[in-house]
Amino acid sequence: MQAFSIRSFTASDGVEMAVLVDDQGSPLFLPNVFATFHYRDVGSSSATIKKALRALGMAYLWASARKLDLHAAISSEAFLSIEQCEDLAFFLRLDRASQDRELAVSLEELPSRVVRLEQVRGGFHQKASERTACSAEEGAYRIRIVAAFLEFQLAKVEQGLPRPAPGAAKESAAHPPIRRLKALIPKVSNADESDALEGMDEVTMAFADEIFDPASEINPFSTDFIKHRNHLVYRMLSDNGMRRSELRFVQIEDVSYANNRVRIRVSKTQSRTVPISSTTALAFHHFVVEHWSKIPAKQRAHGYLFTTAEGRHICADTINLIFRTARKKAHELPDDFAPHALRRTWNDRLSTKIDKTPPEKRIPKNEEEQMRNRLMGWRKDSQMSARYSRRTIRVKSDQIAEELANEIAAGKNKENE
Repeated sequence: MQAFSIRSFTASDGVEMAVLVDDQGSPLFLPNVFATFHYRDVGSSSATIKKALRALGMAYLWASARKLDLHAAISSEAFLSIEQCEDLAFFLRLDRASQDRELAVSLEELPSRVVRLEQVRGGFHQKASERTACSAEEGAYRIRIVAAFLEFQLAKVEQGLPRPAPGAAKESAAHPPIRRLKALIPKVSNADESDALEGMDEVTMAFADEIFDPASEINPFSTDFIKHRNHLVYRMLSDNGMRRSELRFVQIEDVSYANNRVRIRVSKTQSRTVPISSTTALAFHHFVVEHWSKIPAKQRAHGYLFTTAEGRHICADTINLIFRTARKKAHELPDDFAPHALRRTWNDRLSTKIDKTPPEKRIPKNEEEQMRNRLMGWRKDSQMSARYSRRTIRVKSDQIAEELANEIAAGKNKENE
């Protein structure tokens, strides 16, 4: 069975890289060029690149199921037909299990080009009742990535074609097959407010502080090294809301013990320097002196702060495992207590602190947004702050609504006297 996978490696500058490879381990040229131009060169995180390459791998999986040389097709003037792009969109909407089954049963020879829509919709070997779809959000993401990839490749193909004669009619701005592919992006409805993930409340965070305290009797972790490392992981995520992917690339030299600062070098968005508390600075100093420095020098030569006891650089899943273990051992922690929940919690705490500032000392709204965007690593014009302030907005609105309800009730009582 044809298969495509993501292969990761660490570059000479210490940055994690990812490439899409076939079942022989050979990198696929076109998808990796696209990923380089659109993601690596603009500083996207390894996780973002992997997710995009995974969607492109599904497009190549579709081509294998249809006995189509996708590289040759999208490198030629003929490109893809509208019917093929429709079929591709339907394939991208399937979950991975259905995609694999579709490839497994595609044993008969299929025409290299689909010429009728009936052929496309009859091209699936599985019965409709056997096919299962991914979520609308995931399907929409996959189709957008593949459409961008096809547009990128089409532009390269058209650069090598002769220019139309003067006065000749210009073609439509969007290539019809790609336009049709985009038209099949599923509509994603806005989630109900009750489904929106929020930050942790202060009771939960106080309990988490106790869980991660290395000296706590309820600390669920085994060795002193792991207890102090995980405590530092938790403290850094809590102090400034950095991302999990940013945390794991922090190096020893990035932390200023004297100035209570940490430099985020590798980021999904923007590099920056952010504060840490004096408590976290002390935890950092203790971990480095008592534990990290005792790892053999050769094993910690990479300089990363967060490692295993043997000196191996931890992966993102290890950080997730830290929080899963805490949830498993302490049922008081909610199911959504995870690394990114601390990023939302930090935003809630910032909003609360600003709200408690006396009106005459409160910073203007636009300055608050700029400050939040800088500390979170968002662009100056980012609208992300609203997404990360759901809990604060909900609490404020509920409080005002409750006060209004009480005032209404008090007014009715006076009328009845």
